[in-house]
Amino acid sequence: MVSQDLVLDRDVRDWVLIPLTVSVILMKLLQQYAVKLMAAPKPSEPPKPEDVQQKNTLARSGLLRANHGFISEAGFRQRRAYFSGKEGVLQQTFPAKGLNDMMGNPDAMQGMLKQQMGGLVPQMGMGAFVNYFFSGFILGRVPFSLSPKFRPMLQRGIDLPALDPSYFTSLSFYIMALFGLGGVFRLMFAEDAINDAAQMAQMQMGGMGGGGPPTLDPAKAYEAERQALDVVEYRSRLENSELRSLKLLRAQLAA
Repeated sequence: MVSQDLVLDRDVRDWVLIPLTVSVILMKLLQQYAVKLMAAPKPSEPPKPEDVQQKNTLARSGLLRANHGFISEAGFRQRRAYFSGKEGVLQQTFPAKGLNDMMGNPDAMQGMLKQQMGGLVPQMGMGAFVNYFFSGFILGRVPFSLSPKFRPMLQRGIDLPALDPSYFTSLSFYIMALFGLGGVFRLMFAEDAINDAAQMAQMQMGGMGGGGPPTLDPAKAYEAERQALDVVEYRSRLENSELRSLKLLRAQLAA
C-alpha cells in the first residue's frame, strides 16, 4: 500500500513553524546572556613557582628528545642522565593529593553550578512552553524515506502508526532546532558561545572536581616523559653535513 502525501495547512507554518523557530532563537539568546551574567569571574591568581618549574622541566626534556641530533652523542647522554638518570630531575617523587586537592576549588565549583543553572532554567521553561502550546502538529517532511525505527525520534507528541516516518512533528523540530542552532550561535558569539555537549560533560564531572581548570599531574607527566626519553636512540643530524651542503650548493649553481 502506497502512502499518500499530506497537504499541510498554511496556518501551521504561520502559527507554529515561524513562532516556534523565533521562540527557540530568543531562548538561546536568553540562555547565552544568562550564563554570561551568572558566570563567576575567572580568578587572576599568579602561577605557583613549582608549577612553572615542572612545566619548564617537561618542556626542556621534550626539546632534548626533538633536537638531540644537533649535539654530540656525549652531550646527549649527559643531558639524558640529568633528566632520567637514577638521581635525575624526572625521578622526583611527589606527595599524594589530599581530598581537598581532588575536589578542586569550591568557588570555581559554585560558579560552574550557577553557570549550569543559568543555561538549564531557560531550556526547561522553553520545553514546557513548547509542549503546552505547540504539541501535536506536523510541520514537514524530510526529503528522503526512513524506516519505522525513526518514528519515535521524528514524531514526538503524536501516535499515528500509519503515518510515514519521514514526517516530523513540532516537538521533534524543536529538539532539532535546539541543538542545530548551536553552530550558528558559536559563529555569532565565538568563544563565548554555549556548547551544549561540553555543558553536559561538565554536569557529569561536577562531582569529580570538574569545576576548576585542568591541573597538571606532575607524577604521571614525569613518568611518561622519562619513559619517552629513555627509548630515544641517538642519531646525529650533522653527519655528512658538509657533503650535503656542497651538493646543494652545486645544484643551485648549476641552475
